[in-house]
Amino acid sequence: LLLKKVAMSPPAAVMMPMAMAAPPCAGGLVMGKEDRKDPKMHLVLDPDRVALGMDRRTTLMIRNIPNKYTQRNLLDLIDSKYRGAYDFFYLPIDFKNKCNLGYAFLNFKEQCHLAPFIRDFAHKRWEKFNSEKVCVITYARIQGQSALMNHFRSSRLMLKHEKYRPLIFSEGGKVEGLTSSPSPDPPADADASRTPSPPRDAAA
Repeated sequence: LLLKKVAMSPPAAVMMPMAMAAPPCAGGLVMGKEDRKDPKMHLVLDPDRVALGMDRRTTLMIRNIPNKYTQRNLLDLIDSKYRGAYDFFYLPIDFKNKCNLGYAFLNFKEQCHLAPFIRDFAHKRWEKFNSEKVCVITYARIQGQSALMNHFRSSRLMLKHEKYRPLIFSEGGKVEGLTSSPSPDPPADADASRTPSPPRDAAA
């Protein structure tokens, strides 16, 4: 792996998962009463529940990414073991200084990939650029490829160059930048003069 394990105990709220096989990829989201009461706690990722198949969400927010990491740097790292396992990736970029904002969104096609991904990335230092930052992984507020695409289509992000947009991965492995419309031909009555609202942190 390209990440170094940190010699420290993980926070109590986010324990490292037990070594066990990933469950079959099927089923829906299971939420406890505590999650419904506190939306913020709902984003905390419990690797034990993931490994046991008790939580079926698939979209992660990867935090504490060194600002010098490029989209290619991060994708190369993820693809070392997870190429073809995800269908949405977005690393927000500061348009002024061209550096990333320190977090990214990743949606896996199947939930069974989350447990090994957490073991490989959570609470590890990033190797490049001599960074002391430690990777933190939570759930994203918006879940699933379709919901993510709809969210970002209505943001100012679509006014920027395609290289700054989220990446969509098809079943055949084709990579495409997010387009402003779900179809090649936008509705005839679309108001082109309307300025979309700015994107919100999908895990906020």
